[in-house]
Amino acid sequence: MPSNSPVISIVTYYYNNDGLFHQTAESILGQSLQQWEWIIVNDGSTDQDALKVLERYRGSDPRIRVIDHPENRGLSAARNTGLSCAQCEYVLLVDSDDLLEPTAAEKWWWFLKTHPQFAFVDSYHVAFGAKNYLWTGGFHEGALNAERNRVSMLCMIRKSVWQSVGGFDENIREGLEDWEFWMRCAAQGYWGATIPEYLAWYRIRDDHTDRWSNLTESRIEEFRARFRERYPHLYAGGFPDPPLNHYDLDLTLVSLDYPHVNHLSKSRPRLLLLLPWLVMGGAERFALNLIDQLKRRGWQITVVATASAEHGWWHEFAQHCEDLFVLPNFLPIKDYPRFLSYLIESRQFDALLLQGSHEGYRLLPVLRSLFPHLPMADYLHFVTPDWMHGGFPRLSLLYQDCLDVSVTSCEQVRQWMIAEGANPDKLKVAYIGVDPEIWKPDPDLRSRVRAQLGIGPEDVVILYAARLEVQKQPLLLAKILGELARRGLSFRAWVAGEGSLKGELEAALRENQVQDWVRLLGEVPTSQMPGLMAAADIFFLPSQSEGISQAIYEAMACGLPVVASRVGGQAELVTSECGVLIPLEGEPLTAFAEVMENLIRNPQLRTCLGQFGRQRILQSFTLAHMGDVIESELRGAIEHRKSSFPSSHELVDQRNIQRLAQSIVEYLQARAYARVTETQLSGLEKRFNSLYKDYAQLVEPRPPSYWFYLWLRQLLLPLFGRLKAVNRGGFWLRIKEMIKSFLVRGQRD
Repeated sequence: MPSNSPVISIVTYYYNNDGLFHQTAESILGQSLQQWEWIIVNDGSTDQDALKVLERYRGSDPRIRVIDHPENRGLSAARNTGLSCAQCEYVLLVDSDDLLEPTAAEKWWWFLKTHPQFAFVDSYHVAFGAKNYLWTGGFHEGALNAERNRVSMLCMIRKSVWQSVGGFDENIREGLEDWEFWMRCAAQGYWGATIPEYLAWYRIRDDHTDRWSNLTESRIEEFRARFRERYPHLYAGGFPDPPLNHYDLDLTLVSLDYPHVNHLSKSRPRLLLLLPWLVMGGAERFALNLIDQLKRRGWQITVVATASAEHGWWHEFAQHCEDLFVLPNFLPIKDYPRFLSYLIESRQFDALLLQGSHEGYRLLPVLRSLFPHLPMADYLHFVTPDWMHGGFPRLSLLYQDCLDVSVTSCEQVRQWMIAEGANPDKLKVAYIGVDPEIWKPDPDLRSRVRAQLGIGPEDVVILYAARLEVQKQPLLLAKILGELARRGLSFRAWVAGEGSLKGELEAALRENQVQDWVRLLGEVPTSQMPGLMAAADIFFLPSQSEGISQAIYEAMACGLPVVASRVGGQAELVTSECGVLIPLEGEPLTAFAEVMENLIRNPQLRTCLGQFGRQRILQSFTLAHMGDVIESELRGAIEHRKSSFPSSHELVDQRNIQRLAQSIVEYLQARAYARVTETQLSGLEKRFNSLYKDYAQLVEPRPPSYWFYLWLRQLLLPLFGRLKAVNRGGFWLRIKEMIKSFLVRGQRD
């Protein structure tokens, strides 16, 4: 580590605590950001057991300081003491019975470093102890905090702001001193933001009022009345609301001056895995499997997600990797390059692997220039002809000079890249594979899952497991199920997945009158998917494009016959002995329906295809084989980079790197801005269409002849008036009525 000086200070209030403090200490000592000082303020503890607990940490680590108050002065005074002694601008506040997730300090620190408009930062909380629940309140709720304190003291603040407002009020000793502090900060224009991750654990006691009498409803109301009187502008629309993200689309100044700190020790090879998001999908399940395979071979894995999304599988990935960073949650786009640079230096990665991250590909030239010694590889699942002229394989081709090796999911993707000009020597195939010990036929599990979902032993179940997006064609699924129903077949269908087409799928199921036959299971955890596979009878996936679907590997391992699209490299896995692949050209609906009908009516055929499919997986397509191939390619890239650097790599001038980073960041910002705008416009369009439909139901639609009649009437009205004046209007009135009857009434009939 180039410097042992701390970059953050941690302040903890301690008073007559029990052994629970060891858990707090463990969470602090285990932080991914290790360059800290920890100031424990002992506020006059008298309990001997508590003093013994504290003695274990006094002098145990040069980064830990214990400051003793000779008598109990209260929480505010203890925090003021700790903050006044803090060496750093960034101060993390954590009480002596609460806990932190391993990356909390690091993310909060980077957030405040890259968001100068904010004075504090917190996160979502896990409440535990006497009660257990998830808390999503915080700074991001703005003016709601003026009505009730929604921020705990598990957060990071700027010491300069604490000094500016005069610290915590030491006269408040019975609770709500934190609320008073936040309101005083807000009155002076200081406010914070919330990282939308559960980074802190707040311990709930049976009754907080037994220790903090201000936490009763009556005292809370008294504080609120006091704030209204003291800070009326906060209740009149003047609550501070700093902007979270702002894109300067004309010029963005990008800094590559990252902090050269927090060099973590390592004893094993370490991989940086760049992904777009952490959602349910085949590519993400592959990533989880790859992480497990590499960990079994001794690797440590850091996962970085680069795109904005719901990240429904956040906890799945957090359980499998050493640390996890979702960049949009705590960084502006302009700081992606320097954070990744900091991370590479901090973790001393042996290799970088990229999968499906648009931002990752665009940033590759900057990372290659800054870290020419770092081996870089990507994994490519499938070719998408109608998107970016090939999808991510096209981006891989564009940035192949930055990559040491590209690994493809099948030979079809490899051959496409060779045809497009890629170097064959830098292209390798590693089939995704599956763990046959997890994904397998299981009669007992089949019976349990069917009973839970209300399915009889003789019912035929069709399973569709995929994201509800255009690529996976869920609307075609609805049409095929409708066709099967019209043919008089008896079946049930399960849909495991979420996505933007969920509403349209529900409408399509109703349109095809099969909504009662289909169960939408939503986003199913990975741990539950083997049970669904074991309980199903047919696996169906009519994708527009694939390499080879991860779900098909899993279905075959579970002994399910597969019906899918003949796209990508799926014919390399699914042969006629274990399933049927249907070309999408012509009339795929009829072809799919005929195959599905045959399988529904023929249980022996289903069994035969399923048995062959599992044998094929066991012979050639296991996770162990995939892990061996990819680790071999990573180690080969490491050796190649060691032997070729720096003679074969042209070093880039720092100014050129800066300009390159700036142009890339400005592109990514414009892309993000365009996507947000597109989403907003789409929402407005849907709203307008909805309003138009509502209006159209109130107003009877008119045929074109009606509007022609009105035009003709307006044109001839002056003439009709003159004829009527000379007593000849009767004749012309009859002519008018005849025209009107023909053009208007006749059309309505």
